[in-house]
Amino acid sequence: MTVQYVLHDRSILLPYVTRFIVAPLERRIPRSISANALTLSSLTCAASGFVLALLATPSRLSLFAVALLFCGYTLFDNLDGPHARAMGTSSPLGEFLDHWLDSLNGLFVFVGSVYALGAADQRTLAIVALMVASVSLTFWEQRVTGRMYMGRVGTLEGLVMVLTLLFGMAALGPDAVHALTWHGYDAIDLFLALAVLAGGATIVGPIVRTGRRFSDAAGILIVLSCFVAWGVFGQTPLLAVFVLIGLTGPLTGGRLLMGRVVKDESIGRPPYTLAAAAVFALSAARGHLPVSGQAQVAWFLGAALAIHVLLDFRRGVRLLGQYVRPTEVLRLLLP
Repeated sequence: MTVQYVLHDRSILLPYVTRFIVAPLERRIPRSISANALTLSSLTCAASGFVLALLATPSRLSLFAVALLFCGYTLFDNLDGPHARAMGTSSPLGEFLDHWLDSLNGLFVFVGSVYALGAADQRTLAIVALMVASVSLTFWEQRVTGRMYMGRVGTLEGLVMVLTLLFGMAALGPDAVHALTWHGYDAIDLFLALAVLAGGATIVGPIVRTGRRFSDAAGILIVLSCFVAWGVFGQTPLLAVFVLIGLTGPLTGGRLLMGRVVKDESIGRPPYTLAAAAVFALSAARGHLPVSGQAQVAWFLGAALAIHVLLDFRRGVRLLGQYVRPTEVLRLLLP
């Protein structure tokens, strides 16, 4: 079964990447390998790069390894769709896995990159929230209008920018990220400025084009704002707040995507746990939670949201279980 939906993709780089990289590689992939296996491989690369970035001391070798893993994620993420179409196996399950996992992979790639570069701070916290909001509102627009709109500068352009920075710093050394300046701004400042421009446009675009049901979009932005406020004004590890922000994506936009793919309008509302986490975050930011316990509360909330994300993933696979191939590891999630 082929999934039909309207896609407006105006990406600058996609035609060239498809012609010169994706198409030649796809022809070499054995037909015994499913498109869903490629999608899960992209998740594995993104998550592995994220973990390596957190554990390794920034060095040329660690930067190169992280960049290589994120490059693998980018390739697999762009190969799964063409491979499914070439084999005639496009399905609602494939769409769900591809797009839903991207709501997590964005966290892995962006946060992993800033940790690999030793540049994790409150600025990047706000940028990650902006990235999560842009993905969630893209799914919101798709749910409301039946169209997915990708701008001239979107996910692929952002990934290429991240990879260029990582490979460049791997060649020059991690300290070069601050040594290379332009009018008083270093490479990280430029990177963040471009991320703000791209993410900001992706947030405003869906709201302008949709013009209705703004309450759903406002709820997503309010939750993310509470988490950012906790990271800026509270006393909790930045990584814990990064996790809370990142998990907001699959629990908001990801649920909207799931409801559309399985054709169930009742699926889409975020769990009450997310709203509770936002209330705790705002309380901590305003100084209403003891400083000594904020870190424990943040990690507890992160664990609770992570459980919801895992349950959502299993639910999506079970609802679309008819499209799981006998050889796929996804069968482990079925009843």
